Amino acid sequence: MARIPFQKPKQIQWEILSDRYGRLVAEPFEKGYALTVGNSLRRTLLSIIPGSAVTWVRIKGVKDVAARIPGVQETTEDVLLNIKKLAVNVPSGESLQTQLEAKGPKEVTGADVTEGTGLEVLNPELHIATLEKGGALSIELGIEVARGYRAADKHPAGIVPAGAIPLDAAYSPIQRVSYGVEPARLGKVTDYEKLVLEVWTNGAVSPDEALTKAAGHMRDHFKHLAPPGREEEEEETAATGQGFLQESLAKPIEELPLPARAVNALKNAEIAVVADLVQKTDEDLESVKNLGEKSIDEIKTALAALGLSLGMRIDPNLLGALGRGGTK
Repeated sequence: MARIPFQKPKQIQWEILSDRYGRLVAEPFEKGYALTVGNSLRRTLLSIIPGSAVTWVRIKGVKDVAARIPGVQETTEDVLLNIKKLAVNVPSGESLQTQLEAKGPKEVTGADVTEGTGLEVLNPELHIATLEKGGALSIELGIEVARGYRAADKHPAGIVPAGAIPLDAAYSPIQRVSYGVEPARLGKVTDYEKLVLEVWTNGAVSPDEALTKAAGHMRDHFKHLAPPGREEEEEETAATGQGFLQESLAKPIEELPLPARAVNALKNAEIAVVADLVQKTDEDLESVKNLGEKSIDEIKTALAALGLSLGMRIDPNLLGALGRGGTK
């Protein structure tokens, strides 16, 4: 059966990437597929990436939420709400317990949580409580590693020890994910889409690492729905890819979405087809008469739309099939 080409993203780039924020742009997608992929990635990122959270606390001198903590200005409920915001990372992936000890007068923050147990506090600036003069605060914290969200009354049996106060736990290190769909162009065709994906994390995992895990999880799910391809189908796929490459390399320069001035400059430099062009480097093109920096950027964009780039090394057999004996 003849295969109908289906466009997949050729350009995937992190425009902005830090430990806690990333902005990814991927293009081009067939109409409707940027939305499909964006929504799927968002749901997977928010649900599948494991993380750590405080699941219970045991406060010295306090038996329940209604009782006040001696020497602390805030109510016990407010202190617990602040502790639930504590962002932590456990590199070992194992459950653990740690302590928070402080004496007043003092503003108690995340920095007062003991990290020597293999715990990393990701927001040490977080306000937890205000201790009055002579006041003291001693809290034991239970840290669990899991996925998603779990309400205080839904923790499995044995997780919360006797005398401890259970907490709602938001385990996911992904704080927020948003995506948008914009128009995209491939060559002279403008009926494609661009996916813009933004990811915010608490620092326990970087956006690019989180996306890799989410995409791998999606792939593992879908592969169970697709039976293994027959060997001849795989060979056909490889042949189709090779045919697409040969077709792209054989394109005359005039078919690229370039201004006439740039096309004429390339032809005057004996660059007649795409195969001639992709073997050139930036330095080679900078020496071409009447070809400026803007034109070189336009050339790179046009090649990227075909999945190609400057400075490529092409199989001599393929060059021979194209009638191009070697590097021009």
